[in-house]
Amino acid sequence: MIELLVQSTHWQLLLTALAFVALAGVETLFPLSGDRRHRARRWFANAALFLMGFGAVFMASPLILKGAAWVQGALHFPPLTGLGLPAWLLVVVSFLLIDLLAYLSHALFHGAPWLWRLHRAHHSDTVVDASTGVRHHPLESLAGAALQLMVFAVLGVPLLVVLAYGLITTLWQFVTHAEVRLPETIDRALRLVVVTPGMHRVHHSVRMDEGNSNFGMVLSIWDRLFGTYRRRPAAERAGMALGVEGADRAPSLTMLLTDPLRP
Repeated sequence: MIELLVQSTHWQLLLTALAFVALAGVETLFPLSGDRRHRARRWFANAALFLMGFGAVFMASPLILKGAAWVQGALHFPPLTGLGLPAWLLVVVSFLLIDLLAYLSHALFHGAPWLWRLHRAHHSDTVVDASTGVRHHPLESLAGAALQLMVFAVLGVPLLVVLAYGLITTLWQFVTHAEVRLPETIDRALRLVVVTPGMHRVHHSVRMDEGNSNFGMVLSIWDRLFGTYRRRPAAERAGMALGVEGADRAPSLTMLLTDPLRP
């Protein structure tokens, strides 16, 4: 299991680098707002946060997996893998379940004040682009990984599906945060099923009634199902104010790391 995890992290790092380079190129060719101020400083800080969080999760993974196995054994919850489902149905059900849990986890990080302090660094970016997709406080990355792996273990979700979903979201986080101008007809059609850049941009609004919406990770169906879906016309999205009220446009890495200590 540990060997599989190590191989997966190698692929995730490679995909992260390739996806960022590709989306950064697309953003340059087809910009939404054209705001390139402080980009080098933002990219450095966002990349540093990602590497620190990735390293923290990787180092803690053996302990998290042991803890998850203990919880699974203590609760004796019937695992998905033990229900006798056909392989294809097990994969589909597992994917839907993981994406639902990602939605609920995201909503929890907005709803619980102490978790919001960890997640706030992600939302404080006032120019949302591909790099924002990996702008997460290391403690948020660690807490999120531990929480989700514990739940996955209890439910008996196949590890291969969990790892595959992780690789998919590695790519999709760049797509949903990309500062690109998609034709509205395409964005609107796609968001019937999946989270699009136009849909997720509303989630990064400085207005918290909009920031506390559109929590979906890959699929958009959960927001529609639970009533957290919000939309804005394309003409408004390009110039909407993003970030957190009072956030610095280009905070230093130190400021981002100490942000959870701020009220």
